[in-house]
Amino acid sequence: MSEETERAELLAALHAAGAASEDDERELEALLEADPSLEQLVKDFEDSIAALASSFEPLETSPRTLGKIKKQIAQEKGGVLARLRAWFSKP
Repeated sequence: MSEETERAELLAALHAAGAASEDDERELEALLEADPSLEQLVKDFEDSIAALASSFEPLETSPRTLGKIKKQIAQEKGGVLARLRAWFSKP
């Protein structure tokens, strides 16, 4: 397996799990433009994540905890500047 294919698999998995950064997403888009056959790889990961997620019973999460989780995800997806802003805005 080539390094490019391994990288595409990693990026596809991150994308499907909702854990890809903006840079990861741009890199994946570039790889997909260069090799449209990778679309199936991305779809396979998305289908696998969806099947896995649907196999569990949903857990009740308090609104406060859910808010913290969403804020953390937004900060991590925002890159270094967002993390710095969040760090400086801590009480």
